[in-house]
Amino acid sequence: MKKTLQWRTKEPNTVPGEKTGSIFEKFLFYLIVGCVLTSVIAVLVYLFTGASVHARRIADEMLPRAESMSRLATRLQSGQISYDSFIDFTLKEQQGTRVYIFDERANLIAYTTESSSASALISTTIRDYGSQVVTTGEQLISIKWRSFDGVVVGVPIFDNLSRVTGAILMSRPSNEVYSSLMSFVRALMLSSLIASVFMVIPAYFISRRMANPIRTMTNASAAMASGNFNVRADESRDDEIGQLGVALNHLSTQLQLNISNLILARNRLHVILDGLREGVVALEADHTLIYHNQAACHLLGACAEEDIKETLAPVLPICGEVQKSGESRTLTLDVGERRLLLVVSLSQETSELAPGTVIVAQDVTAAERLEQTRRDYVANVSHELRTPIASIRSLAEVLNDGLVKKEEDRSRYYGYILRESMRLSRLINDLLELSRLQSGAVALEKADFHLDGVISEVVDQTSLVASYSGLRITERWNCEKPLLVHSNIDRIEQVLIALIDNAIKFASDEGVIILDVQKDEEHGCAVVSVMNTGHIPEEHLPHLFERFYKADTAHTDSGTGLGLAIVHEILSHLDETIEARNEDEYAEFRFTVTL
Repeated sequence: MKKTLQWRTKEPNTVPGEKTGSIFEKFLFYLIVGCVLTSVIAVLVYLFTGASVHARRIADEMLPRAESMSRLATRLQSGQISYDSFIDFTLKEQQGTRVYIFDERANLIAYTTESSSASALISTTIRDYGSQVVTTGEQLISIKWRSFDGVVVGVPIFDNLSRVTGAILMSRPSNEVYSSLMSFVRALMLSSLIASVFMVIPAYFISRRMANPIRTMTNASAAMASGNFNVRADESRDDEIGQLGVALNHLSTQLQLNISNLILARNRLHVILDGLREGVVALEADHTLIYHNQAACHLLGACAEEDIKETLAPVLPICGEVQKSGESRTLTLDVGERRLLLVVSLSQETSELAPGTVIVAQDVTAAERLEQTRRDYVANVSHELRTPIASIRSLAEVLNDGLVKKEEDRSRYYGYILRESMRLSRLINDLLELSRLQSGAVALEKADFHLDGVISEVVDQTSLVASYSGLRITERWNCEKPLLVHSNIDRIEQVLIALIDNAIKFASDEGVIILDVQKDEEHGCAVVSVMNTGHIPEEHLPHLFERFYKADTAHTDSGTGLGLAIVHEILSHLDETIEARNEDEYAEFRFTVTL
């Protein structure tokens, strides 16, 4: 299971700069210890590896002397020097070096001695070495300095005919080799100690030089941690410390950029969330409110944390279930007159702690009302269509079955069928007209025309129909004629005819229909009122422009209930307004026409 990283800021245990000498002291200590360890290791290495080198150097020193003695022995044999001179040179004043002289049979004939006991001085190894040199006629070098005889070199003695006539061996005992070795070791230790002491001064300055930029970078990093990204580390050095300064400055720049981007992203997210129409509420695992946008305040009717939690109290158990199951839940919540659709989901997939929840609230009140309106619309259309269709079918069945015998009865039935067919045709035309208007498929172009001419023409057209109902139509002008307006002449004429037709249906008997026209200079429009004697019940006024709404059920068969809805849609497309009200003894429909 993945875990989300959570950044935590930990305060330092010490104030930056409190231990200003610690880095310097450590550098100085490490440098001095390094010098001492180097000296000790050098001595130890010399002890283990330099002894053989020292023994080899001793052998190299003794070998030329042995060769000189061999040449003297050759001259002795030829009588060029005396025996005493030879002995003085070879056996005396050798300064810790022993000399052994063998004859041609490998018999020891002379040697240096420091004791009266010859057997204590001459070892079997020396005799074997002498025999080996006499036998092979070759030089011998042994640097086994830890043995009793120590370092041994052997040189054969040749006569004038290059025949081996003996051998000379020289040895440096192990104690002598060890003594000379230790003298070198002591000298090395003393020189190392002196060098270490003298290294303290450069170590001090080197430590300061190394510590100062690091201390500066430490202070710079502390400043960066506190949010000051304008501080810069030293980049002037050409070594790793300079590279560290470059890296630290690059890190500071990137951190500043990333933090700026995060702040920008957070602000953009807040702007986006605040711009949503849906309410967003974020809760912690313990249901603590951590965020809500403006839409949530509007939808829930509260902005304070306690008020929001009180409103969402029925939802909190669902939040707990979502935290356990990890699956989103959908539910509805009634807040006042609003119905909200809530979607509860986890705020994050995983967390070191229990995940919180996010509640997205959407106002579905209008959607549900629209759905109810759609259902009512379908029901009304079905009802309105069923009535004429049922009448036509029943009349047609009677005629088809031959139940009507008289010709005048059949003619009357045919008239009924024709009237119901025309009623059905009007209903279908009105439905299509209203559908086109509401879908925006009708393009209404505006032009200038004289309103007084249109009103006069409509009055002439409808006066005859009104007279059949005992009504008369009059014009009342409260402004000068002609009146020039800017709108769609055909649609304004359609509106006037529809309103007058509605007034004819609902006016009181022997009443009057008045077309009142006045000019509103302040709003730049003409106000046309279609008034008829009568009264509209107050409870019907807000619903008169709804589809299929009929305020007077006694006139149900006289219309489709779509006329006023069509009028409202036409005027809305023309950017005009219309209202219905009762004015004294008149029912008034009042609309505007742009000048």
